[in-house]
Amino acid sequence: MSGPESASEYVGRVFGERVMEIRFRAPCREELQVGEMLVVEDDAASSKYLVRVMDIEHGADMESPDWMQREAGELIIKDFDEEAVDLVGLSSSLYKVGVSSPLGHIQGKEFKKTKSIPTHFSKVRRPIDEDYDFLQAYLGDIEVGRLRSGDKVLGRPVGFWGRAMPYHIGIFATTGMGKSNLMKNLALSCMRLRRYGFLILDPHGEYYDGGEAGKKGLRHAQASQALEVFSSRKLDGPYNPLRISATEIEIDDLANLYEFTPAQLECLQAAQWRYGANYLLELHAKDAQAVSQDLSGRFHEGSINVIKRRLENIFRFELITKDKQFSITNQVISCLHAGKVVLVDTSNMFEAEELLVSTVLARAIFERNKSFYADKGKFDSLPPLLIAMEEAQRVLSQSKGTIFAQIAREGRKFKVGLCAVSQQPKLINEEVVSQFNTLFILGLADKRDRDILRNSAKQDISMLDNEIQMLMPGEALVASPFTPFAVPVKIHLFEEYLARMNSEACEEEGKEPRKVRTDSKFF
Repeated sequence: MSGPESASEYVGRVFGERVMEIRFRAPCREELQVGEMLVVEDDAASSKYLVRVMDIEHGADMESPDWMQREAGELIIKDFDEEAVDLVGLSSSLYKVGVSSPLGHIQGKEFKKTKSIPTHFSKVRRPIDEDYDFLQAYLGDIEVGRLRSGDKVLGRPVGFWGRAMPYHIGIFATTGMGKSNLMKNLALSCMRLRRYGFLILDPHGEYYDGGEAGKKGLRHAQASQALEVFSSRKLDGPYNPLRISATEIEIDDLANLYEFTPAQLECLQAAQWRYGANYLLELHAKDAQAVSQDLSGRFHEGSINVIKRRLENIFRFELITKDKQFSITNQVISCLHAGKVVLVDTSNMFEAEELLVSTVLARAIFERNKSFYADKGKFDSLPPLLIAMEEAQRVLSQSKGTIFAQIAREGRKFKVGLCAVSQQPKLINEEVVSQFNTLFILGLADKRDRDILRNSAKQDISMLDNEIQMLMPGEALVASPFTPFAVPVKIHLFEEYLARMNSEACEEEGKEPRKVRTDSKFF
């Protein structure tokens, strides 16, 4: 097999190799990049290898190992003396060494893990589009961006398969690297497809209308009929008021918000047994003495008053309704089962309230799907569901005790997945992190965060530390057992993706597209 001879594609020749590391020599002026994907042509075996550049080194054809260091010193002296420097003459003795990791072995249209090494001095070149044909089956239907090689953006759309939703997704990046932009792209793709239920719990108020000047949100989508919004604040557009029923709140939900002593927890359990589903309403309405009498005097009034003060924090807002028919829970579940994106905006709530809403909804969704499991026909008709949780470390620091940790362990069986969005994966329990089959890794500066993901990723990303540190805003790696390797992607700028999706939707419907500005420059 003869590789292309174009100077723009040719990179160099292999000179040193082992199965997990292939080294090649390139001309000194070749612009290699960490993270760039290249092809090694093995003419002898009529096959080719796809490799990823992990590191780049300088080399020189000189006997003295310190020649480059000494030559640099001499050039510095000439700089100070303002003498002319002949770098062109020196370049004939210089070269670059690309240190690459094999991604796989391509033979025809078949792609396999690398178990051998290419022949000595095999040619290295940049890929052409057809070299990526094997990837098409892996790039998914929920689009988020384009295939990337180094900082070069290629034409192929990249995403993940919706069927992977119940196997859990992690989105990890430091501030400003594009987590929210990625989430909006995920939601927009789901709105376009209408095949998957996607619940977004938004504590920052950035998904509905963009949150900032120059940004756009999901409400600007032409496919907004596939979006259902629930909010505790007034929004400029159609939305449903956010209410949950007091009868839907479990003791475990309260225990996730507040620290209770064993005696206080026992008191809550006794009250639930005594008052039934209305136990919180009764505890809130009655004074401590009356509650103590109803519970046969077994609990000190001081313990009861502590519980009542904490319930005051919950009941002082209009979030809690006494009548279950005004709760949003059933409507949220119906929308998800209809393949809609459901946005729950809790941006004007205190953290305890916001976490309470998230916990109650997640529990209701999980238990509803679980209740359908015995009815195969009904269960098979359910779409895969995904619950996205911002600042996920708040509720996933422990492996047990929260509904989110339970979903991480058991959700895949019942078609319910968890999407954890976090800046600090090191604060999430390692057992829980290990349950996330698909990882979107954007820039992470903290080594401990990268170590956590390296140890839990279902693809080997141990050699990608340099690349992860060098990721720019909007650049990501998608590591999943549903892909043959960690796929590099340039995430769409949401405003540009929105304009394209609106235009395509209007062409299908014969309408004029909504005007969406795309002058936003930052994620």
